[in-house]
Amino acid sequence: MPYDLFEHRHNFAVWAAARAAQRGFTNTRNLKDALESCGIQRFLPDQAFTDITCTRFEQLHRSWCTAIVKSLNARKIKKVTYGRAAKLIAIYLKSMVIVGGSAYSTIGRCIHPPIDRKLLKALAEDARLDEKNRTTWQNTNWTQLGKKEYYKLIRQLRQTMPPEIPFWMLEEYWKVTDDEE
Repeated sequence: MPYDLFEHRHNFAVWAAARAAQRGFTNTRNLKDALESCGIQRFLPDQAFTDITCTRFEQLHRSWCTAIVKSLNARKIKKVTYGRAAKLIAIYLKSMVIVGGSAYSTIGRCIHPPIDRKLLKALAEDARLDEKNRTTWQNTNWTQLGKKEYYKLIRQLRQTMPPEIPFWMLEEYWKVTDDEE
């Protein structure tokens, strides 16, 4: 296959996703292989992908994360969690879809924002949000999230925003200049 813009964007998205998810975890090669083995890449060149429903996206997301966890476990990598797999997917899709020009497409509105300590801490500090959830978010370690906990967190986070607002806009709470991590 000739090197083209899609491959160029893919390489950048893989690198960005791996760097975001690998903190004290594993190397970029392992994360690249796991991401590519989950099947996500084959959906993106298809323009119809941008029009899939949120329900279909959630099904695909579960499938991709499960495949990533399975791939990394097969390599005997320690500290593999659903939260890490979900962050890998979130950053990849943020790079390929959201900032790739399809932020307001059907799929763009559904894609999960990357979950990390900075985002959860900022949400926990917003007194306008439900106090019970804020306490939960303050005490959540994204690297330790299992499948059930991850999707419970996603449901809570979606409820903080009106349904007509794209989910990626939750990242308004994530500050690039917060160097605590």
